[in-house]
Amino acid sequence: MAISEERANREAARALRKFWKNAGQTPAPVAPPRAKPQPLSSPEERGFFQKVSIYVREKNKAGKWRYRGVKAGPGHKHSDLDGPFYLRYTVDGRQTYSTGYATLREASEAGQKLKTVLEAKAKGLTVPELDELSNANRTPIKRAVDEFLELKRGKAAKTRVAYRLHLDQFIESLKNRIRFMDEITADTLRGYNKFMESNGLSGKTRHNRLMTVFFLLKKNDIKNPFPWDEMPTIEAEPAVAYGSDELDKLFAAMNPGEKLRYNFFLGSGCRDKEVTYASWKDLDFDRGTFHVRRKEDVGFNPKSHESREVPLPTDLLTMLKAAKKKPAHPRWIFVNDDGRPDNHFLRKLKRIALRAGLNCGHCKSIVTKGKDENKREVEVSCKTDPVCEHWFLHRLRKTCATRWQESGIPVRTIQTWLAHKNLETTMLYLGVTDVGKLRGEIDRAGRIR
Repeated sequence: MAISEERANREAARALRKFWKNAGQTPAPVAPPRAKPQPLSSPEERGFFQKVSIYVREKNKAGKWRYRGVKAGPGHKHSDLDGPFYLRYTVDGRQTYSTGYATLREASEAGQKLKTVLEAKAKGLTVPELDELSNANRTPIKRAVDEFLELKRGKAAKTRVAYRLHLDQFIESLKNRIRFMDEITADTLRGYNKFMESNGLSGKTRHNRLMTVFFLLKKNDIKNPFPWDEMPTIEAEPAVAYGSDELDKLFAAMNPGEKLRYNFFLGSGCRDKEVTYASWKDLDFDRGTFHVRRKEDVGFNPKSHESREVPLPTDLLTMLKAAKKKPAHPRWIFVNDDGRPDNHFLRKLKRIALRAGLNCGHCKSIVTKGKDENKREVEVSCKTDPVCEHWFLHRLRKTCATRWQESGIPVRTIQTWLAHKNLETTMLYLGVTDVGKLRGEIDRAGRIR
């Protein structure tokens, strides 16, 4: 049970009243004028050190009750001690004992707060003023997070939102027990991992969110204390390209505008925001390529801030030429009904898959239905709603990469077209070739003799 600062203040006030009573004086009804805050050296040197110790009461051999100090620190076991536990503290040389606390932890928490209150009162400061002076050279976690996010303002909006989510959740897991960057330990991060696990987050999600905290530590020149062998396990998911039959059914359910959009995904291997901000100027019909480049006026930067040129298949170029004759927008290739760059491609893809009857029928999800006061969360199945996990945009990108590989394009070239920093990432995108396409080779390799 947490100890309130109010109780710690009451203990300090009780100690001060006892002192004044014993000295034959009555404290003034108004607070004394505050001393001007001075830079702190150490409490001991300035005569303000307030020692707070924990005691239990026991009967001695003579049958009289006596206080006995509780030894703290490594190597001292307290499992055999029963409460109540008492705090002993000193004010201007006079010792006193607090009322009892039920548990050792409760007494320890109260002792820390009481010590802070007594030191503040002895210096003529409020507790916040004392805290500010004592921690002047320390970095609060909340301030470090704000500064970290400010440094990341050049990242995509989606990335910044993710960083904010991860770090806000990290702060929530601390439960106000840890306030400064230098207090973060391996146990702190273990607690965050358990907190996420208790909220039902997968190993991959927990891994990614811990990595965000590691980035925060690195920016503050703090070595990551978390052992790598304790990182959440990520189940490797093989890259599986969409088959020709399911793609044929998917595109058969699309209107002309939808066919252009998703053929662009499938033919270019581009990411969703790269398609959102694709402009007519980015197309080079002579070279048959699409140029992914930054567009500062709309806040778009390619991932890793690297521009690149991606080849487009001839059939897709033909579709784009036809669309350019009567463009929906003078600048953007894909726009919504409001004339702005199109988005929500994933949501639209799932609706098309449902319309085409391609959902697996086993996926379930919680969605919000209704409007205004009729809004409610309900569990739905992909039999009736567009929530099938089998359909997602990144799989179109992996399908494109796999087709390039099967057509004999060198892996290093595919890495450049996908804008991957390392070859290992590209290899994860390359799916296993469909067995049907390899039937001839399989038969030749396994010919019966």
